[in-house]
Amino acid sequence: MIDRDEDGLEFGRVLSLSDAVFGLAMTLLVVSIVVPPGLSSDQYRATIGELVPRVAIMALSFAVAASAWMGHRRFFSRLQRIDAGVQWRNFVLLGFVALLPLPHQVLGGYADEPLSYVLYAVVLSAVNVMFVVLELHAARRNLLRPSASAASHRLEIARGVLDACGFALSIPLAFLLVSWTPLLWVALLPLEALLVWRMQSSGPLRRRRG
Repeated sequence: MIDRDEDGLEFGRVLSLSDAVFGLAMTLLVVSIVVPPGLSSDQYRATIGELVPRVAIMALSFAVAASAWMGHRRFFSRLQRIDAGVQWRNFVLLGFVALLPLPHQVLGGYADEPLSYVLYAVVLSAVNVMFVVLELHAARRNLLRPSASAASHRLEIARGVLDACGFALSIPLAFLLVSWTPLLWVALLPLEALLVWRMQSSGPLRRRRG
């Protein structure tokens, strides 16, 4: 058991490792976009034109990774103690985060294939499932800080369930929508914002913020 107040160094090491995995995954999203040398003028112009959708996919993946990092930061900011269960569940979460550049690269190269979107959605759904698993484990083992409200805990679980279900729902729909599938993922942003607004404006979160 690692306590935030009693063993801050060990607590910080867990966070440092997590941040390193997130940082590396986000960096690999960018470096996967390359322009090969030695192209002719026509090939060069065609390659530059193909960069536009790949950069759009990179922006989407980067936003997804950034959102996951923010969720990870929120969870650990409310955590008082880390037990073995949190560590192993966090490793599983980081494993899926580290895997993110793979479906990103596949989607960039095979944007017309439904399975590319399926692979992407599976990984992102798994990331959000692990956030819910971490929240439930921390609450069950009484690992959260005394200042962490039950309303905040419910909000984070609701966020994780919404995003996990949204990505999971896009898996069968990808075979019909194909390249339009990312619109479903983008639609999760206003839905999550609405969820946060509703929960913050109608319960203890509002009183706590005030």
